[in-house]
Amino acid sequence: MKYVIAGSIIYDTESGTLAVKETGSLAGSPVLEEKKLTHTANRILSLLIASPGQVLERSYLLETVWESAGHVSSSSSLNQYVSILRKILTSLTDIEETIIAVPRVGFYFSADIEILPWHDISQPDTQQPVEVQRNAAAKLKLPWRIVIPAALITLLVLANIAIRLDDDTGARFTRLYNAGTIGKCQLQTFEQLRGSLQQKLLNMMSHFQPDMAARCEKQPFAVTVQVQRSVFYGGRGRVFYSLCPLDDASKKVIYCENHYTFDGEWK
Repeated sequence: MKYVIAGSIIYDTESGTLAVKETGSLAGSPVLEEKKLTHTANRILSLLIASPGQVLERSYLLETVWESAGHVSSSSSLNQYVSILRKILTSLTDIEETIIAVPRVGFYFSADIEILPWHDISQPDTQQPVEVQRNAAAKLKLPWRIVIPAALITLLVLANIAIRLDDDTGARFTRLYNAGTIGKCQLQTFEQLRGSLQQKLLNMMSHFQPDMAARCEKQPFAVTVQVQRSVFYGGRGRVFYSLCPLDDASKKVIYCENHYTFDGEWK
């Protein structure tokens, strides 16, 4: 898998390389600088970058990177590798906060840094002179009954790729999970929360919406919540919730109040 980090770094998870290319001309442009990660560092970065903004617990990283491969794990080793990765990423991107620590819990890759999937496909130069394009087309001399269907198939394939790229970033927002109730209000989230995280979410809603309990005693609401994982562990992050009162008789949504906090904090 390949990613584009901050618009100019191509990260190849298979080879463990971070290649710097000129911003805005990644395809076919020469590599300005390249860093090769060790196997362990590459494994850690690939896990973090696959879920930007989501906290990966220390125990999960130690088990996945070291113990599953039969190696002895330690928190000090994890800290050392994360420190190395930070220095490498900062040297390539000039961004200080790349991998963020949640004290006594784990680490996450900053969701403020743009990460996009990369498909290393060389694109033809569409800006070449018209005469050159005509000569190239003339050399082919393909009958229209072949050219037109081939062009349509190509367009369909490209459209499917574009849809899939969009789905890669939004697939986890296609299903809602029940996350508990406050009075007559039913809370739902886009990712399944278990155990203590559900209770934390209920407490968190009382913090961000102090009158919510009173409102939910009077009228049922459909409440949709999306909280960045770092907030659960005392850090800062994005918090979105939508309060939609329901009609008592039909149980249909009357309207919705949308609330968004970019730098929310809850302790």
